[in-house]
Amino acid sequence: MKEPIKILIAGDLMPSENNFELFEKGDAKALFGKEICQLFSDTDFSIANLEGALTDSIIPQQKDGPCIKAPTSTIAGIKNLGLSAVALANNHITDYLQQGIDDTLNILDEVGILHVGIAPRKGCPSPPDSHLSITINDKKICIYNISETLFNSPTKEMDGAYLYDEWIVLNEIRVLKQQHDFLIVIYHGGAEYFPFPTPQTRKRFHRMADCGADFITAQHTHCVGCEEWYKGSYLLYGQGNFLFARQKKYPNLTKQGLVTEIVINGDGFLVNHHIVNIKDDVLRYDNQQDLTPFYERSQLLDDDEFIIEQFTKLKVEEIMRKFLVAAKGCYPLRRITKRIFPNSVKHPEQTYSLSQMLRIFNIVQGERTSEDMYYVWKYMLDDYYQHGK
Repeated sequence: MKEPIKILIAGDLMPSENNFELFEKGDAKALFGKEICQLFSDTDFSIANLEGALTDSIIPQQKDGPCIKAPTSTIAGIKNLGLSAVALANNHITDYLQQGIDDTLNILDEVGILHVGIAPRKGCPSPPDSHLSITINDKKICIYNISETLFNSPTKEMDGAYLYDEWIVLNEIRVLKQQHDFLIVIYHGGAEYFPFPTPQTRKRFHRMADCGADFITAQHTHCVGCEEWYKGSYLLYGQGNFLFARQKKYPNLTKQGLVTEIVINGDGFLVNHHIVNIKDDVLRYDNQQDLTPFYERSQLLDDDEFIIEQFTKLKVEEIMRKFLVAAKGCYPLRRITKRIFPNSVKHPEQTYSLSQMLRIFNIVQGERTSEDMYYVWKYMLDDYYQHGK
């Protein structure tokens, strides 16, 4: 009888200024602790999401939100952890433009770490790097990596993340499942800091499972979410961070994550989770391993009213503070002048700052912000109809 196959999937990983030195030294035990290092040593294949570019470039992308990178020299710590591959379909791989993408791919290739999730620039004949095919113990396993649209689209000048296009993705999953024994989807999306799937995310996960995905996980939310078994497929709505120590917001959520172990035995599989915690810019295995809150949240997945209520509470302040203020523009006198003298202000840049235009563009092109806006405006309308003025 063949030995079970063990595959590890970790969440967001990126060196930060406070641990660059440890990464550059390649000190995996100091960075991750002996228990986590042993966990990766004992697996057949492992992958994490690389949440940014490994580059020495100083030219960032013009975007709404932070641009994230780490020096190429920090690859030593990633390599010494024993990672087999990294997922690159995310919202930060394009932060330092084509130079950042090229530097990242080159350093990964140099140290022998596989990568997945890059789509070629428009007009390039190269096929997208959408999936990895690996064979372990005569089983063919596929790892498919996609991202929501978040300032990471390919352009004529730059490669980008492999983006979720429902018609393409569902058809590709059907074909890939016919070619493989086990299919894993790593999806970069969902609402940040929200431990439940939004309606859009859950619908997408169900459709991908219907088309043949055996295991689907959501990264990008930066918090541990909940789980669901759906028609024999396992769906994980939020792994939380791996070692992504840059975040200061919601420390009770962002300092913890799950390293997920898939154990494939014969025609079946099991899923085990290992809680890990970020402390003082390094990662440690959680001694308690208390998954009770995770299981309790999972029992609420079908309570749509509760989830939408919690989602709206989380997002309404952010939308009011960021997006509605941006939409007002920053030059009220010029807005008044334009109303009185319509031909006096001919260019939008005379009314909106660059940061405001980028933020508004993020609303209209980003799937995540579009869904956020829908539920926030619905909440505001419902409140108006209920209470009036």
